[in-house]
Amino acid sequence: TVVNQDGQPLIEGKLKEKQVRWKFIKRWKTRYFTLAGNQLLFQKGKSKDDPDDSPIELSKVQSVKVVAKKRRDRSLPRAFEIFTDNKTYVFKAKDEKNAEEWLQCINVALAQAKERESREVTTYL
Repeated sequence: TVVNQDGQPLIEGKLKEKQVRWKFIKRWKTRYFTLAGNQLLFQKGKSKDDPDDSPIELSKVQSVKVVAKKRRDRSLPRAFEIFTDNKTYVFKAKDEKNAEEWLQCINVALAQAKERESREVTTYL
């Protein structure tokens, strides 16, 4: 895990995002993700230089969990979900180790975002 100048976790790389067009049609789209500060940024394309899509604000994330492995789908221990107020994202890493790194970084960043938020709330009281 790499740490940025504020001591926050930073991880970047390609993940596949599950795209659900209609109920029965699901596709995985490769995107380039960067976890920095209290945002998970992602590009529409596969490289750092493609234009940004709107980031996932960690303060809006309710939980993160590993997708349970189904017997018929051998590829899922490397998949995880991020739940926000209004959307659920499903991502798949290249392997279990990579998924573990992403989950650890996201969980640390989430804890820091919540801590920062509660500090800001107490300064206003």
